[in-house]
Amino acid sequence: MGIISGLLRRILGGFWSDVPVIKERGVQWLLCALLYAPVIYFRTYHTWVENHLPNWLFTLLATFFLIYAETKGHFPGFKCGTESREYIDEEIAKGRKIPFKKIVDWWGTIRGYEEFDREWCFWQLILCKTVCLIPVVAFLGIQYIFIGLCVAFVYNACYWVELKPYKKLLTSPTNWGEFWQGCLYFQGLF
Repeated sequence: MGIISGLLRRILGGFWSDVPVIKERGVQWLLCALLYAPVIYFRTYHTWVENHLPNWLFTLLATFFLIYAETKGHFPGFKCGTESREYIDEEIAKGRKIPFKKIVDWWGTIRGYEEFDREWCFWQLILCKTVCLIPVVAFLGIQYIFIGLCVAFVYNACYWVELKPYKKLLTSPTNWGEFWQGCLYFQGLF
């Protein structure tokens, strides 16, 4: 089931975007909900929220927050410092927002790294993948903070392998990062 979740995360990341029905974000969310909701409904999580909400409402909200965290934007951190500065500036000029930019810039002045370099992207990705999981933690458990940290490391590990001078092992590190993110999110349900 984790592999199916990984494949669904790839669909959320743009896989099969040439298929008219699948490229719609609502259909993608529905596919994820069909995978996550039954598992959430029939499992017990022993959280305060689960004990105080009807099971149907708990399932609905937990599924929503989990899928929201999974689809929350992580530009440009997911490229792990390999994105060109011109492209980032162009996207910002178009109105694209960079989550947690002020916090990561502030942390950069303390740590001494440059904006949008590898370390900057690493810290931005950690924030994107853990902070968005805080509502999920309230519903499904503290394991999702650990999963958020793991996902940030997975994206960076995939790019690390890609940037090595020996034979290329991955066709697209972002695709592999998305796949492993989906697998980890689903495993967190257990």
